[in-house]
Amino acid sequence: MNRQFFGDTRDLFKYDLVRHVMKALPLFDSFTFIPMLTEEETTKKKGADLVRATRLGKAGSQNRDLISQMERLQEIDDDLEYFQMVGAYFKKENILLDILQSHPFSHEKRARYFDSIVSHLPKKTLIFLDPDIGLEETRPTKKHLLFDEVKEIFEQMDPKSVLMIYQHFPREKHEGYILRRCTELQNLTGTLPVTIADNEIIFFFLVKNPVLHERIGDIVSLYADTYPSLSSGTCH
Repeated sequence: MNRQFFGDTRDLFKYDLVRHVMKALPLFDSFTFIPMLTEEETTKKKGADLVRATRLGKAGSQNRDLISQMERLQEIDDDLEYFQMVGAYFKKENILLDILQSHPFSHEKRARYFDSIVSHLPKKTLIFLDPDIGLEETRPTKKHLLFDEVKEIFEQMDPKSVLMIYQHFPREKHEGYILRRCTELQNLTGTLPVTIADNEIIFFFLVKNPVLHERIGDIVSLYADTYPSLSSGTCH
């Protein structure tokens, strides 16, 4: 994630989706947030037009409390204040938020960053990896997440946890991209991801337990049915 986009419609989508999953699965003790926060590289932009997002029925637009919080987050430049406000929102929803590694992420120190996470990973939790862009192996930067990092966290998490990954769509056909990434993630972890996407971003859910995997698929599908701009499924 990048602070210049605090409170935009992608924030709205991801936090509303997290809320939905956490409420639907009381099995979880907490929501574990790994933000992979990057420094601004351009002049700060205002967040996307939340009023327009509501009019278009984008993901999260039915959550009025969260939209109000997003409007406040758009005015924030301070990382600590941002995470405090995100935590306050989830506390209001009776969801325990555990933020791991809230300091800025860098490509050079990524090994240290993830080593610390693996050693402090809680159990029975929804783990959310939030890179600025998403998965990349060819020419990775601080904006990317590596497959080895996904594998390390997936192998360390317990069977009652779920791993959720943020990903921007690249400039290629979405259907082909989803199938390719799903195949890569299945080869990496031995499980097919559950996916949900709009026309800009996609979330991958990785689950060890087959019963929990099916439940996550149903929960994500139910959320997708709420918004016409979304599609979901399990790759085959």
